[in-house]
Amino acid sequence: MTKFSLTAWALRRPVTITMLFIAMLLLGAVASKLLPLEMWPGLDIPQITVQVPYQGSSPREVEREITSVLEESLATLGGVKKMRSGSNQDEAWVRMDFAWEEDIGNRVVEVRERIDSVRHLLPDDVERLLIWQFATSDAPIMTLRLSSQRDLSAAFDLLDKQLKRPLARLDGISRVELYGVEPMQIHIRLSPEKMLARGVNQHWLSSQLQQQNFVLTAGTVRTGEQLWQVSQQGEFNSLASIEQLMIRKDLLLGDIAEISFSQPEPEEGRHLNRAYAVGLDLFKESGANLVEVAERVRPVLERAQQSPQFDGIELFVMDDQAKGVKNSLNDLAQAGGIGALLSFAVLFLFIRNPLTTAIIVISVPLSIAITLGLMYLLGYSLNILSMMGLLLAVGMLIDNAVVVSESVLQQPPENRRQAVISGVDNVGLAVLAGTLTTAIVFIPNIFGVKVELTVFLEHVAIAICFSLLASLLISRSLLPLLLFKFCHFGQSAQQLESTRYRRLLSWTLSHPKTSGAMAIIILASTALPVSKVNNGDDEDGQDRLYINYQLEGRHQLEFSEAMINRMEDYLYQHQQEYGFHSIYSYYATDDIQTTLLLNDELPLPLPELKQKIAAGFPKYAFAEPVFGWQDNDNNGMRVHLRGRSTETLLELAAEVVPLLSSIDGLSDVRSDLSGGQQELLIRFDRQRLAQLELSLQQSAATVATALRGENLRSYRHDVNGEIEIRLQWPKRWQQSRAKLSQLPLGKVNGTVVTLQQVATISEQPRLNEIRHFNRQTSIAIGGNINDRDFNDLKQEIEQRLQSIAWPEGYGYSFGGGFEYQDESQALMATNMLLAVVMIYIVMAALFESLLLPTAVISSILFAITGVFWTFFITAQSMSIMAMIGILVLMGIVVNNGIVLVDQINQRKPQLETLQQAIIDAAVGRLRPVLMTVATTILGLLPLALGDTRIAGGGPSYTPMAIAIIGGLIVSTATSLLLVPYLYLILSRWRNRCAQGVSAIWQRQQQQVPNRLK
Repeated sequence: MTKFSLTAWALRRPVTITMLFIAMLLLGAVASKLLPLEMWPGLDIPQITVQVPYQGSSPREVEREITSVLEESLATLGGVKKMRSGSNQDEAWVRMDFAWEEDIGNRVVEVRERIDSVRHLLPDDVERLLIWQFATSDAPIMTLRLSSQRDLSAAFDLLDKQLKRPLARLDGISRVELYGVEPMQIHIRLSPEKMLARGVNQHWLSSQLQQQNFVLTAGTVRTGEQLWQVSQQGEFNSLASIEQLMIRKDLLLGDIAEISFSQPEPEEGRHLNRAYAVGLDLFKESGANLVEVAERVRPVLERAQQSPQFDGIELFVMDDQAKGVKNSLNDLAQAGGIGALLSFAVLFLFIRNPLTTAIIVISVPLSIAITLGLMYLLGYSLNILSMMGLLLAVGMLIDNAVVVSESVLQQPPENRRQAVISGVDNVGLAVLAGTLTTAIVFIPNIFGVKVELTVFLEHVAIAICFSLLASLLISRSLLPLLLFKFCHFGQSAQQLESTRYRRLLSWTLSHPKTSGAMAIIILASTALPVSKVNNGDDEDGQDRLYINYQLEGRHQLEFSEAMINRMEDYLYQHQQEYGFHSIYSYYATDDIQTTLLLNDELPLPLPELKQKIAAGFPKYAFAEPVFGWQDNDNNGMRVHLRGRSTETLLELAAEVVPLLSSIDGLSDVRSDLSGGQQELLIRFDRQRLAQLELSLQQSAATVATALRGENLRSYRHDVNGEIEIRLQWPKRWQQSRAKLSQLPLGKVNGTVVTLQQVATISEQPRLNEIRHFNRQTSIAIGGNINDRDFNDLKQEIEQRLQSIAWPEGYGYSFGGGFEYQDESQALMATNMLLAVVMIYIVMAALFESLLLPTAVISSILFAITGVFWTFFITAQSMSIMAMIGILVLMGIVVNNGIVLVDQINQRKPQLETLQQAIIDAAVGRLRPVLMTVATTILGLLPLALGDTRIAGGGPSYTPMAIAIIGGLIVSTATSLLLVPYLYLILSRWRNRCAQGVSAIWQRQQQQVPNRLK
């Protein structure tokens, strides 16, 4: 039975092969249009958040009545890595982080079941429990701000009809959120004086109003052959119907209350360029093309902007995912295009034949087209990670074509068909091994332990592996066919005769002890850069600065806005000096933030600019502005203080923050919680209430309605949809403590009973929020890291923290960038070791040798040496992106060694002629080695020299590109000498071992007859 050869079959069926690759090229072209274009791959984030809105309470009460109940129930869930919670006056929330391997859909069901089991233990007035599960597709694709000098707080109908609804109707838009402006409400403002005069109890009135506004199905009525559905309507259908509602026989609601259609009281506000602003977020449907959806949005925005109703209203795009993706893709395409041109140019310089160069180069677009087709068929999306994989693969896709073409063109031209088959077969094993080793380094990341890094790296790996397998297929089928049809054998297969390289290699092989010592010295030199290169964070591109005011206490909204105005006035006085083009601010009663949107070109380096801006911050009595932390919890410095009491933790935080602020390389150190808030505590006298025959519960409900109001059933007969109905008291009862004490609770024996008669009102400090970490009370202290080694910084922080006298039961732990870097780097190091083992296994299986793969593996060690020396010289930090570069590098550097070892094996030299055979094979492989290395390096050079970033503003590709280039240069320079050297040493060692074993065996065989005698 003859052995099947893909190359021979391709030569026999040229039309079939041509049509197959044209079909795959067309599939790739179609797939490039049909593949969903997204910022990130569609992934379910392994995180579930339970949110319980509960306004008007204290953090302690919320913690006791809601948060602790939920935590105790949810603690029995399996697979929870972290549990965090918060309790404040508006809500309780519990957030659980799971492992990436978990089926998050099943976990959501389990969370819902556990919440349902303790629902009866929560306060009766808890209306809703929300369960949130996030995916990468849940982020808004576009965030808009609408600003105007005129008041937009009453512009809900305009923005809803002219902007929100037209956007929501667009194909691909799933929802549109409008915030910062509220719809009109129906306010029923009770007059306590009139209620007392008419003898109306508020609790009774509230229940009556809840019962009046209803729709109730009554069943069916049959009349002969007809069946009638009976519906009972008792809804309000106009403001007049509410005013004319008869409460008692002689009393209408309008007699004791003022009913109005008015704007709700604002709870927060926004500024854009010192004008009042409104926010708008757009979300796309799952699977929709991000860029296409964004293109549909822009005409709607332009039409709205041109409408006379929008005169004086400015539309400003704060965030645009589509723009970030397009910028990232353009940057990658530009860098990839420049790199490809440089690679093709150097390829032509080596080959000096345009036709041969074109035939080799054609493998790149074909491989990418096949990859896009496979991604489409397998349900993947085209995102910045898969584009990153394609870009990394461009320089490697030529390798197989170069090796095969060089081998084919060196064959004698007498029998062209046999020359092609022999040329491909001669390097077939080496090409297969090189492709598998390049792809196999990603196997631990695809199938191993899942963390955020490896999950996202999987999509990079898929693109690389698909494209490499496509290039392997092309090198065994289409490329030999094109070489057979168009190339002249023997004319383009000129070896790069290097006398210097031959002499140097001969000297290296002839002086094994000296060469080995030099190799050891080179490896040992790695200790110097390893000790000097910092472990750093992947810094995101800085196009904006965040200012956090660290507001103490709660203040009226007008007071918060006044602080914003002072800050904005200061910043705009130095706009040119500070290099920003816009300012966006958010303010509420307990939170204030300002965002500076920076120009592309900054007047100063960012750390110096931040210091200069901070030096002129306005001084506030109740706030201390500082720059915000780096964007997410995986960046920067985080130290979690844990213990029993939040008050004690705040005291410890006040001691820790100054200690950490004085550390060089740490900036903007602060706690995520602040004290300084005050609350009024009302303690009812139960005995006094009983004497007056007043209900404690009804009295408390009366106070709550007077201060925060009460929601009634919605009004459903407005053309704009449902309108909330609020039952409230006049605002004057909220405006002073003295007025609150005079709040009437009822009338007893003709005498009005006020709050101060049955309760004491006292002032006491209160917390803004109570945080838990893994069910233990905690506070996070964070800061930004500037040019410091993570390990050194962590040690210095630990030294400072150990100088504090920690109370019994209190301690700290590290989070943020420390935790993320430790976890990611440890996993990457483990995966690298697994990759080395898998590379060895593949080579051992293909070479049928346990020793020879060791010669090739050595190139990985010298590649890592090159990485650290390159980082030391270029002052780069060892970050996650750099480690990704090392991972890719490990699969690349062994390729040349594999081909060299395979060429030597094919010569089958005797030990006496082995050294000369090694020299001849190495010199013969010099040109293709230099060609493949040069194309890979030049393909990545634009990324190394430029500032191309993930998603346009994320981590830079530069550390990854520099790691690959530096490691590849050093590894190539050393491997050209040390791989042949180690092959010779290992072959001699193997021969000596075999001779020794043979001698021992012969002696034993000679001794056996003697013993028998």
